[in-house]
Amino acid sequence: MSEVIFSVFPSENFVDLGLYQFGWEQCDPSHSFGPAARNHYLFHYCLSGTGTLFAENTSGKSITYQIKSGQGFMIFPHQVCTYIADHEIPWEYVWIEFDGLRAKEAVELTGLSPGQPVYRARYKDIADTMKSEMLYIVNHKNESPFHLIGHLFLFIDSFIVFYYNNNCDTHKVVSLYSH
Repeated sequence: MSEVIFSVFPSENFVDLGLYQFGWEQCDPSHSFGPAARNHYLFHYCLSGTGTLFAENTSGKSITYQIKSGQGFMIFPHQVCTYIADHEIPWEYVWIEFDGLRAKEAVELTGLSPGQPVYRARYKDIADTMKSEMLYIVNHKNESPFHLIGHLFLFIDSFIVFYYNNNCDTHKVVSLYSH
């Protein structure tokens, strides 16, 4: 039987980056969502198990991605996607849906795109930080909105650090925070 934690965030006061909803789920075998398009950015991180993501690329072609524990995927605004838990080893994942005036710029700094939506951890410490921030948000839903937004920024920061540890252009990261 599927277990779910789900929360909707009152984000009307946050314009740079804001949470919309977040949660955790241990999926039943073959559990699926979609096809659907979101209005915001939605990131899933696979804690255990496996599943499949079908996501449209920038040309509108559906691409299939196999996702396993320690990987994640970003769904972009208006991108049509379907995701399905494996029949034998269904995934457990945590997710965060966010948006804001600076969200597109921040997501671009992660290196993910509609044509490359899969996150593959290369550094355990950074992946652990990202996972910890996501789980913190889910497990502390009754904290103040400012507290949770602070952890959203820490989540985004760990994502950006992951990408720039691989690509070494820290000037772009600094410019995001200095405007």
